[in-house]
Amino acid sequence: MTKPFSLDGRVAIVTGGTAGIGLAIGRALAGAGARVVLAGRSRERGREAARALEAEGLSAEFRPLDVTDPASVSALVEGVAASHGGLGALVTSAGALTVKPALAFAPEEVDALLAVHVRGTFLCAQAAARAMIPGGGGKILFISSFLAERAVPNQAPYIAAKGAVAALARALALEWAPHNIQVNALAPQLTRTPMTEGLYADPQKMAGVLARTPAGRAGEPEDVAGAAVFLCSPASDYLTGQHIIVDGGRSAAG
Repeated sequence: MTKPFSLDGRVAIVTGGTAGIGLAIGRALAGAGARVVLAGRSRERGREAARALEAEGLSAEFRPLDVTDPASVSALVEGVAASHGGLGALVTSAGALTVKPALAFAPEEVDALLAVHVRGTFLCAQAAARAMIPGGGGKILFISSFLAERAVPNQAPYIAAKGAVAALARALALEWAPHNIQVNALAPQLTRTPMTEGLYADPQKMAGVLARTPAGRAGEPEDVAGAAVFLCSPASDYLTGQHIIVDGGRSAAG
């Protein structure tokens, strides 16, 4: 293995890839040599993100995706595999967040969070595995959350959904190991993205995060990207079924 971290010649799909953690991962995978497909609901934002990466000399394109729609998921994965001769990696970074007390959640709000994080993650992984098996394997990486292992108030459905994502990574890693597909999950702590700007605007919330984080700061999308490159590269071929926390030491501090 002369270039264990190289993604030269590999095709990678990043769902939720048009902003935040997904876009940072897409940029890092492309920087490692991958042809990256940024997938998301906003065509305008997606095309702008792809153009930005191309302007940096990276190989990227945008394709539309609704992770809760099986037909949309199948069309994306099958289209990418057909256009590029296969699929080497999938990163599922599409997400949604609602912050309120558990007693205030309506059933449809719970359903919406589970649809994106659990059903959507499963549908994308299932479609990706079907595309990867004929090519001899691949990498599937879920973006979970620090909160899958360390709960906080007012995010109960989101926390439950991310816990399911961590469990799903373990289950699929066992099933698909015979096909040379490695399935892992990355679990960032609070990271600055468009989805979390409201939390960053809460001084009391941020003071608590910083006080409990040995690194002395909350996360940035780029903090997750290096680990994602590793988990999508040949360097991680013997690592599967893991839930890896990226949190500046917060979980180690208790």
